[in-house]
Amino acid sequence: MEQFFEQSVKDELKSMDQRLYDLEEKMSSIDNKLTQVIEAIMGNPLTKAGGVVNSIELLEKKISALESKVEKQEEFKKKLTWTVGLILAAAMIIQYLLDLYSHIK
Repeated sequence: MEQFFEQSVKDELKSMDQRLYDLEEKMSSIDNKLTQVIEAIMGNPLTKAGGVVNSIELLEKKISALESKVEKQEEFKKKLTWTVGLILAAAMIIQYLLDLYSHIK
């Protein structure tokens, strides 16, 4: 009976060791996958590869540059519109004065 108990304990210990080994393997696998996900998001500092965060930062910089260019173009458009308006107004005033002068003469 004692041998049976010892054998049972040994079998249970082997079973527990196997489960422990399996759990350690699963944890290692999860850790590797988590590391890959973090590197994909944050980038890899060893290879200097940028991740999603780096891509987002680059896109934000490009968007900011484009917004600045659009703002400059809008300002130029306003200035050009005012310049054309003033030139046309001056031309109309000169035309009116010339018509007035020609009627006086």
